[in-house]
Amino acid sequence: MEEFKYLIPEESIDAIMNNVSKLRDIENDLRHIFVEHGYLEVLMPSFEYVELYNDMDIGIDEEKMFQYINYEGKRVALRVDFTVPLARLYSSQKENGEKRYCYFGKVYRKEKRHKGRSSEFFQAGIELLGKAGVAGDLECLELVLETMQCLRLKTLRIEMGSAQFYNRLVEIVDDEKFVNILKRRDLSAMKDFVESHHFDSHLHDLLLMLPQAFGDIQVLYQVQSLIDDPLLKEAIEECIHLYQQSKMKDILTFDLAMTPMMKYYTGIMLKGYSPYSAEPIMNGGRYDKLMNHFQRQVPAIGFSYDLSHILKALEKEEEA
Repeated sequence: MEEFKYLIPEESIDAIMNNVSKLRDIENDLRHIFVEHGYLEVLMPSFEYVELYNDMDIGIDEEKMFQYINYEGKRVALRVDFTVPLARLYSSQKENGEKRYCYFGKVYRKEKRHKGRSSEFFQAGIELLGKAGVAGDLECLELVLETMQCLRLKTLRIEMGSAQFYNRLVEIVDDEKFVNILKRRDLSAMKDFVESHHFDSHLHDLLLMLPQAFGDIQVLYQVQSLIDDPLLKEAIEECIHLYQQSKMKDILTFDLAMTPMMKYYTGIMLKGYSPYSAEPIMNGGRYDKLMNHFQRQVPAIGFSYDLSHILKALEKEEEA
């Protein structure tokens, strides 16, 4: 029992002075750039109503939430995401037009023990509300490019996917097995799946190449040649146009098999990777329909850095 006093729950993370110093330095550098670009820092509550997340069906199972019963008898959960509370904030203040928020803090999600992951994550990110289309996407991409230098990591790459492409393809194929195969990127299972259906030749060829549809701009051109559906074409053309306008061509790659981390994504999706982290160090994307849940029609895009994964990657990079 005496030893128990010196332990922390395995879901938690402990930080030593060196890591705390790095964390604060990164946060301060990010904060400086965010504020310089007009992003207002907000401090969000640690607790949210479980029903807020459930009603919006964002893609996080209720079982992953740390839940409590408050004094009113209502279920509340530790914050699992910053985007939804910020969307609520925007709506509750009757905001109109463009609004820029930045935030720093923890999110909490239950993780399976055997995965060796913590259930609390340091995040830093931004949300850009009210700026639609390419203009908003480019502002987000340029902010990613500018803030990457704050992370102290030597090698980084950014992957872009498309929720519009993914959602439309899922609608066309109309089979839950397809989603599971795509998440696993299982070439053999995809081949068996395609052979068991009577898809037209273009869709047949597209599905077969999809698990390996990642790489440079040529991947988009290859996929573009295989599709005739207007919405799929629109999604690919949007990615091509963003690439042509972007200043991050050297580090930007594409992954058309990328599945949405959150159900609310509607347009481009972004992930950032370091060779020293098994998990993405950055996630983001466009979510133009999320505000509909608050009876508002507001385009939006955002991204967040996972500072917990970044600190681990820095340690490994320094040891290499």
